Amino acid sequence: METPPLFSVNQISNHSYTFFDFETTGFDPLDTDRIVEIAMIKVINGTIAERYETFINPQRNIPESASNVNHIYDNDVVNAPIFDRTMATELIRFIGDSILVAHNAPFDVGFLSMEMARCGINFTSWKFIDSLQIAQRLFPSTPNELVSLINRYNIQQKGDLHRAMVDTDALVDVFFNLIGENEVSGLSTPELIKLFGYNSTPENALEEFPEIIRTSLSGRTPLSCEYTKRTGEKVILNFQPISPVWHKGYWYLYAANRTGGYFFLCCQSMKNIEYLQNT
Repeated sequence: METPPLFSVNQISNHSYTFFDFETTGFDPLDTDRIVEIAMIKVINGTIAERYETFINPQRNIPESASNVNHIYDNDVVNAPIFDRTMATELIRFIGDSILVAHNAPFDVGFLSMEMARCGINFTSWKFIDSLQIAQRLFPSTPNELVSLINRYNIQQKGDLHRAMVDTDALVDVFFNLIGENEVSGLSTPELIKLFGYNSTPENALEEFPEIIRTSLSGRTPLSCEYTKRTGEKVILNFQPISPVWHKGYWYLYAANRTGGYFFLCCQSMKNIEYLQNT
C-alpha cells in the first residue's frame, strides 16, 4: 500500500517510523491499568511496510468507563493473548530501530515500558515523536485531539475512532500532514525528536537512579529502603529491582516485593537505600 504523494516529497519520509496506539483499561500504568488492544504500522521511506494488531487479555476487568470510550469489553479479550515475553519480543522486532510515533506519545510509551518491565525486559533503547506536541506548537489556539486534526486535514477515517488500528491509520496521515506545515517542515528528524519527543538510551535511563540501584539492577541484588507512598504513608520496603520504567518523562523502578507481588517505585520517594542484609 503506497502512502499519499505528500510523504515522498518530504525529506522526513526517508526514515523508518512505527506509528502506534493502545487502548487501555484506564490512564495509570503505574497502578493497575493495562493494555487491551495494540495496533502498529511500520512506514519505511514513505510506504506502509508492515502492520501489527491484537487484542490483549489485561488479566483484570475492563471498567465500564473505558468500554464506553473504546467499545472493548471483557468478552472481547477473554481469549486474547496476554502480554508476555513472546509478545514483547514480537513488538521489539517490529519496532526495530524505527522512530515511534503516537498522539500523546508519553501516555502510550509509558504503557509499553510498563508492560515490557512486567516481562522482565529492560525497554530502555528507543526514540519517539509526539504528534500532539507538534500540533500544539502549530495550532495553539485550537483543539488538537486526533479527531480535530482528522477534520482539519479532511482525512477519511477507516472506522470508529478509539479503536487502536483506526486511530493508528489516521495518525499516519495526520503526522505527515503536520510535518509538512511550514513551521516544522525544515526540521531534521533528530530536531523533531528533541523538540517534540524523547530519545532513550540505557545510559540516560540509568542516570536517573542512585548508584546503589544501578549496581543492584546489574546483579539483581535485593535492597531495602524507606519509601513514601502517594498517600504520604512511610513504609520500609525489601525488594529486588527488575527494570527501569519510563512514564511521562520520568524513570521509575519496577521491583519484586520480597514478601510477594510487584510494584513500581519512584526514586524521589526512596530514602536510606541499602543492601538487604541476611538474604
